[in-house]
Amino acid sequence: MGGEWELNYFSLLCIEKVHKQYPPAIAKNHELWEIIVKSLVHPHPWSKQVSSRIMNSFFLGMDPSELASMNGNFLVERPGSLYDIARNLCQQLDTDEECQVDELSLLAIKNLVWIVRAMTICPHLCFDSNAIDANNLPESTDDPPLQKHSKKDPVLWLMTRLSNIAKQSGSRRREAVFKCFAAFASSCAEVSLNPYLELMIEPINRAITEASSKEDRRRMHRRQEEHDEAIIPKEALQLLEERCGTESFLNVLASVQSKARTKREKRKQIIAAEAVQNPEAAAKRKLLKQEREKQRRKRRIQDKKMVRSAHGKKARVS
Repeated sequence: MGGEWELNYFSLLCIEKVHKQYPPAIAKNHELWEIIVKSLVHPHPWSKQVSSRIMNSFFLGMDPSELASMNGNFLVERPGSLYDIARNLCQQLDTDEECQVDELSLLAIKNLVWIVRAMTICPHLCFDSNAIDANNLPESTDDPPLQKHSKKDPVLWLMTRLSNIAKQSGSRRREAVFKCFAAFASSCAEVSLNPYLELMIEPINRAITEASSKEDRRRMHRRQEEHDEAIIPKEALQLLEERCGTESFLNVLASVQSKARTKREKRKQIIAAEAVQNPEAAAKRKLLKQEREKQRRKRRIQDKKMVRSAHGKKARVS
């Protein structure tokens, strides 16, 4: 990145200060806002944080219900900008464990809470009529075009994107998405979450099931984990039940769990058949699984060493 990030970072700091002192100075500068939106996915984390703070300050000064009538606002004047911001915020959450930053994730969640409300009230602002056709876009993109999901429901695209992020491995990545779902349940009265319950419950149920399986293995080996990975998913489930109603919630949960069991059984059958039909491939699969487990244990040991080292330093300081 060289010194490019420094120019971007300090420029954003200046913009942030101006916006705090006198928001109208940059309110209608659309080119400037485009730079801020692009900086949400800048390679350097400091640029991401400053641009996220600017967006959060910008959103706090607006009521989503009045957005469509705000002449000059770049979200209104540049249709599709709302989608661009949501896409970039999702990319912030979709990072590897070592790149997860709590402050940045919290800002992303706050911004997405405002955005999902705006998407519900003003869905038309998520679509750029001048954009190229979705069929001509490259297929190898992490964020499929909004038009492919629904021209009437951008919230469906957002929920699908977040659900796919949370299905990936990485406890911190998952927790960030689950906190986002919980924030939607507690802070977005305008948004009906029932149509998206399955999208939210599926990754949460997977995380709880995996955490339960890990807990069973720890008990077998008489080990204890310092952090229960199921706490945040369970809290998110509770909030979704309170928000969407017990009957609807339980129906969707039962459906998700049934589909998950069917997938597991099918996967077991495939592995069992492979052991008979292709023992060499089955042996490679087993070795690969053992290697992943070995690396997982190694990472956990290193994490515990870092925690103990940090506690030791604090004790010496005190």
